[in-house]
Amino acid sequence: MGKVKVIHVYKDFNVYNGLIEILMILARGMDLDKFELGVCVFRYDGNSFGRYFEQLGGRIHSLDIPKSLTNQIRELIGLYRFFKTFRPDIVQTHVLKANLFGILAARLAKVPVIIGTEMTLKDIAHTRTTRLRDKLMQPLVGLFLGYSDSFMVTSEYIKQQWYQRRCAEKYRVIYPPFNLEKYHAAEARSLSKATNVIHDDPTIGFIGRLSEEKGVQTLIRAMAAVRTKIPRAKLLIAGSGPMEKQLRKLVQTTDLGSSITFLGFCSNAFEMIGNLDVFVLPSRTEGCPIVVLEAMAMGVPVIATDVGGTPELVKDNITGLLVQSNSPEALAKAIVLLLTDRERALRMGIEGHKRAFGEFHPNRFIESVERMYLELLGRQSVS
Repeated sequence: MGKVKVIHVYKDFNVYNGLIEILMILARGMDLDKFELGVCVFRYDGNSFGRYFEQLGGRIHSLDIPKSLTNQIRELIGLYRFFKTFRPDIVQTHVLKANLFGILAARLAKVPVIIGTEMTLKDIAHTRTTRLRDKLMQPLVGLFLGYSDSFMVTSEYIKQQWYQRRCAEKYRVIYPPFNLEKYHAAEARSLSKATNVIHDDPTIGFIGRLSEEKGVQTLIRAMAAVRTKIPRAKLLIAGSGPMEKQLRKLVQTTDLGSSITFLGFCSNAFEMIGNLDVFVLPSRTEGCPIVVLEAMAMGVPVIATDVGGTPELVKDNITGLLVQSNSPEALAKAIVLLLTDRERALRMGIEGHKRAFGEFHPNRFIESVERMYLELLGRQSVS
């Protein structure tokens, strides 16, 4: 028997994001003697991470269809023709349009195994127009679930959002991986957690998109209260997004300019997190935040809001603290607690590291995906 031909379907390979990173992790860790890993995209302009993906053993198949509302039918037909020609054993689609077009095209092309995938929440788009588009497409994706053999989600919370009783047996929760390669690169540059010392300036950090749902405005307001208890406390904010100017203005109006630093884009979250005493994720909503796993992997205690899929990762009072969202008071209280009780914080960091490398090790993700592929293929051969 030859290799199992697996094709992932996504819109493009032009912007590095969480999904592209997961595909990189699969290319690095999958058994490529058993599986042939490819990605079919509507567009690919060529870039360093695309070339690296192919160096790892993956392959990018681009349909070379320009982005346009008038090209929607071309994308669907292009996928169908590609599947008929390439004849994959498994097609796994990702996110709204790729789910919709990919599942339909794969079913029409009689691909043996079809897997839909969602890693985000339903109402998470950053503009009103995009949210409206998503609301129109989501019911169609839900309808097409019936044409898939399985539907993979990355948290129980996301499963609840997409759940349909008629497709109950199709759902699989497989938590996303953190990037072990980046972890080792950062670990090599950081101090051993066994010799962790208190910084002269206790340091808090956030990494993520600077948009409303991430709740960074709440964290900034909490810092005013933290500073009354710990005057030398510092906050580092890494990332960019539509609220950056507004957040910078808020820092100025609250007179916290000497305490808060905006770092911009961070290419390796582990390196930044390794310099923190506490990592904070103050989101209003979350699906399954990989950055929490990155903080836990680095042995840094996590303070996060008890929303979405976050409580599935953070064990309250064990690997960190969970607080209510949109509450600067609750956030400040938790931050002060962990900055003043360093023994407790260190213990939480150690437990978080154990949990990240136990329950959420990247190898477990790869093994779960490979097991899913072989199980679904086995069902097809029996039927």
